[in-house]
Amino acid sequence: MRECEPLHKINVENRMRPEYPLTSATGHLLRLACCLVLVVAGCTQPPDATDASAKERPLEGVTLRLAVADDPELAVAVEKLRGEWKAQSGSELEVTRISGQELLAAKSLDADAAIVASHLLGPLAEGGLVAPMPDDVLRDDDAQWGEIFELQRSREVVWGSATYAVPFGSPVLACYCRADILEKLGRQPPKTWAEYQKLVEMLSDRAKLGELAPPEGTPWAATREPLGPGWAGLTFLARAVSAAKHPDNYSTLFNIETMEPLIDSPPMLRALAELVAATKGGPAEQFHDGPAEVRGAFWRGECALALSWPTAAAKLPDDAKKSLAVTVAELPGSDEVYNIDERVWVARDKDQEREVPLLATAGRIGVIARESRHPQGAAALLLWLSGTELGSPPSARSMSTTLFRQSHLKKPQIWVESPMSPAAAGAYADLTKATLERRQAVFALRIPGRAEYLAALDEAVRAAVKGEKAPAAALRDAATRWREITDKLGVERQRRAYLHSLALEP
Repeated sequence: MRECEPLHKINVENRMRPEYPLTSATGHLLRLACCLVLVVAGCTQPPDATDASAKERPLEGVTLRLAVADDPELAVAVEKLRGEWKAQSGSELEVTRISGQELLAAKSLDADAAIVASHLLGPLAEGGLVAPMPDDVLRDDDAQWGEIFELQRSREVVWGSATYAVPFGSPVLACYCRADILEKLGRQPPKTWAEYQKLVEMLSDRAKLGELAPPEGTPWAATREPLGPGWAGLTFLARAVSAAKHPDNYSTLFNIETMEPLIDSPPMLRALAELVAATKGGPAEQFHDGPAEVRGAFWRGECALALSWPTAAAKLPDDAKKSLAVTVAELPGSDEVYNIDERVWVARDKDQEREVPLLATAGRIGVIARESRHPQGAAALLLWLSGTELGSPPSARSMSTTLFRQSHLKKPQIWVESPMSPAAAGAYADLTKATLERRQAVFALRIPGRAEYLAALDEAVRAAVKGEKAPAAALRDAATRWREITDKLGVERQRRAYLHSLALEP
């Protein structure tokens, strides 16, 4: 039997049925998948004309298994595409649902690929459960990799020095504003947390709102911020990182040499004091609020500002005031930054960005299981599901995603609530692009033990807001707990993971 011809001579595309045309990105990846199948199968010659299966579709007869973690809406959206995927690739697609906790407890992924929360990349990569993306996928212009927003393609899906995932969209907290109220007061959305606090103090006085004030007896707070379980600590970090992330320092949440927690450092203390001032006296419900509840309170007209993000996937409350004049602004930043090495506050240079986004607060990514028998096919599937070929991206059906490609800027309204005006939707799309192409960013604990670290931080933040502890004492207690968690999990293990999360090698 003859040896295989060079793979570049195997014209897989010409063997596809014309009634199932593939876009360039998907076609390229499926050709790669087919070539890999041929090599693994030990072929000695290209398939001949009698090989009907290879003629038709490159993954004919292959079954790909995709696990979707903690996102039933996204799982349903993907399941609806199984027929279209088979028509284009020839591959069967099995979609299963799993919890993030099950994934973390598993010794291997019982799937070829998985769509998971962004923050799970670290534990999955450190645990050896996922494999890097094939290099040829990342080098190929047809894969449309370059149109993904910078922080997502070069930071969020990178672990250590390798790219491990495909982005499906990761929102960061933004600031909802009542545009009509701001206009009446002659104010603009706040650019810094100091401006935000002044605006909160002004908006707390119903008398200043005039005819825009809610009726007596209606709940009202100047702002609502997510302070519920799993979110109080993230909200605090989102406020803190613009002052804590110095461009010359890698150490932000931990010291990268010792893993000593920096959660009680001066910029963190300032941020917690500001959070307490903004939310003190707020409704009791705020301690149960996640972004969805905060968004609902805003649309009911119960606040003028709210920290959340837009989504078309969530149902608006029945009593939503759909005529509200709404604008969404980027989260405020800081004119000062703390240099942890020199232990001094410094003013940001004029060319330095004040805003520093907190990544991995939410979001979804696609990963390839290390033990997958079809890694190229899995890569093709993930890029097809997250690419531009589909009219409406399935990730738009998830409440934990947002737009993440340049092409998404053309149809921003599929990512926001229906009452939001086209202008407001476009402004949100633009700010998302700006946010996810910032030069600086901080990750919200992608290392093992995230849930424990955040639980300790949640407790500290709520204790400070309720007045049970002074901010300094609350953060000291949180830092003590963080040391205990790190010691339990292993200092060197955690340090290695933290360095990998920063795209550094130990």
